[in-house]
Amino acid sequence: MAEQENPKHEAQTPVPLISEGVDVSNYLLHTPMEIAYVLRSLEQKGDLVSVYYDHGENSFLSAILSVDPKSQRFWFDISGVEAINRSFLRSDHMVFAAAPEGVKIQFVLDSTVSLVEYDDKPAFEAGFPNDVIKLQRREYFRLETPIGRPLQCRLPQPNGSMLVLPLHDISIGGMGLWISGQVEVQQMDVFHGCRIDLGTFGHIEVTLEIRSKRQVTKRDGTVQVMLGTRFVDLPRNTENTLQRYIAQLERERHQLLRN
Repeated sequence: MAEQENPKHEAQTPVPLISEGVDVSNYLLHTPMEIAYVLRSLEQKGDLVSVYYDHGENSFLSAILSVDPKSQRFWFDISGVEAINRSFLRSDHMVFAAAPEGVKIQFVLDSTVSLVEYDDKPAFEAGFPNDVIKLQRREYFRLETPIGRPLQCRLPQPNGSMLVLPLHDISIGGMGLWISGQVEVQQMDVFHGCRIDLGTFGHIEVTLEIRSKRQVTKRDGTVQVMLGTRFVDLPRNTENTLQRYIAQLERERHQLLRN
């Protein structure tokens, strides 16, 4: 197989994971019937699924090919890159994320994944997850920030300098930040006094906790590192400003879709 991304998926952006610290206990589906319904819905609508592995360090885009409620197994697309498929099969913890019609779906596989033939083509086969998160709380949806009006976050460093990082996405729970070069940032690091310029909504100051650090393949094929962050003890007035900014982003996105 050629070392290239699946043409069906290459122009798509990975679905970000639900921010750690979000209480999802009321949004868990446990029964095989409920899980089969969610997986089959993803299959029938052809929604892309982001598959994270190696503790979130790597990911690829896939799609559910078939679901068998009786055997509680399902099949999904392999990556178009052989090296990714090999490393994925060695992983023992995979997280799947999708956002059909704005509803966040996420589940974890700790069981063995097999490489099989499906419809005369290679595919992955796995058993049902133990549970599925179906999160419809809009305030935790992460929206990509405008490329034409890029946002930046300034993180104070111990030596007094400022690390300026562009945003990829933002929500009330946290945001994704791009980093480049040899930036020494580790999971669970906490940064106080971080400043974000929200344009006409002004500046906000937040405390950020680093929750993940992973490689992402961008639309142009380049690979960059993204930090997943969580807001810590977000003040009410800051949260209100963020809600208004996110609402404005949604209005602009809907306007573009109508045009």
